Amino acid sequence: MTAKAATGRTRTGALVRAAAGVSALALTGQLTLVAAIPVLTRLYSPEDFGIFTIYLSIVNILGAIAGLRFSTSLYVVEDKAQALVALKLTLVAICATTSIVLAAGYLLSPVIPERLQHLAYLVPVGMAGIGVADAMNCWCLRFNHMRDFGMGRLILPASMALLQVGFGLARLGDDAMVQAHILSQAVLIAFLCGRLLKPDDIRRIMQTSWASIAAMARREYKFPLFELPSALAGFAIINLPAIFIGSLFGTAFAGHFGVAARLVTGPVTLIALPLSNVFVAEASKGLDRQHLLGTAFGLLVVATGLIALPVLGVGFVSPYVVVPLLGPSWMPTGQIMAALAIMCAAQSLSTPIQEVPTLFRRQELRLLVDLVRALFVFAPLLIGAHLGHDPLQVIFVMAAGGATGYALGIAVALHLLNGPGGAQRSATGINRRV
Repeated sequence: MTAKAATGRTRTGALVRAAAGVSALALTGQLTLVAAIPVLTRLYSPEDFGIFTIYLSIVNILGAIAGLRFSTSLYVVEDKAQALVALKLTLVAICATTSIVLAAGYLLSPVIPERLQHLAYLVPVGMAGIGVADAMNCWCLRFNHMRDFGMGRLILPASMALLQVGFGLARLGDDAMVQAHILSQAVLIAFLCGRLLKPDDIRRIMQTSWASIAAMARREYKFPLFELPSALAGFAIINLPAIFIGSLFGTAFAGHFGVAARLVTGPVTLIALPLSNVFVAEASKGLDRQHLLGTAFGLLVVATGLIALPVLGVGFVSPYVVVPLLGPSWMPTGQIMAALAIMCAAQSLSTPIQEVPTLFRRQELRLLVDLVRALFVFAPLLIGAHLGHDPLQVIFVMAAGGATGYALGIAVALHLLNGPGGAQRSATGINRRV
């Protein structure tokens, strides 16, 4: 009994250290990004931010589905040999989907507004970068390369902030912010590939037969069947509002929304998401549900203190501090931040345990939750705009709906963790039995 207790304390201590290390690196990267905002708002106009926000929203949605969600199958593969097959399958899917998007952009370019036409060719590049980076992040988590994963969370935002400032000072044009984003993705991918893949791994990936890839695709069909629409719904909730706001209220208002989202949702993406990744890594070690339930509650407490409460505080003071920091033309940004803080606080609590349905192979349940949350977000936005309500009022109601949807996700994840089967000892075993 004493040995078991010691082992539990050791495991918990290692978990806390891993979560703290990843979150600290992510926080450093986020602070770099936030520190650059006052400079960027003086180098770029709200319209420039609006164009970048629309681009980023599109590539975030498409990048999340670029690999047809086969990247998440890395969480449940049995060994490195299967992981290499899954990685090649993901890369093949990224090439195929990127080619389709490139062709669609070429065909649709005549009907795209002139100022946005160049995005038709930049979006596929950004989409592919996000897809490859996501696959390498999944590899980090499956094989417990937590330090490399954490360094990636620092490198991406820091390099993007520095490149955007540098390109702005050099006055490289309207799409300078987009170019900086693409280059920062390239920096991240180069770092992760250099750290994670040995020459022998690359050789084995290239030699993987098409028959093995096809067999892997058939075996893991649930990931594109259920994870794909679920991811599409989840990322749409986060990114489509900016596109709709730009189309309904103008690119300048989309720029205000984009800056507000960067300041408020950044901590959720870069701090809460690593907590989710730590949970996945812990589940992959073959632990029982009771331990995972305790881990989930521990991460919820961490997320509350580290993210949710500070985000609500930032939302409360933002209308009073934005103008001194960013300038008089950015007043709407502070009001939007106050609205988004409500939804982001709930999202920060949902994110650490968002992969629970996937770990239990209940992708259809995750899809249902994401679709309901999407309804709660987009219905107020579209109905409010149609009725001619004030944009800020519409955004506040949208944020409240999103918070309700994330609360539903928390309830579902805890229900699965608290379900029958507490004696099961491995993540793979749980996946097979549930």
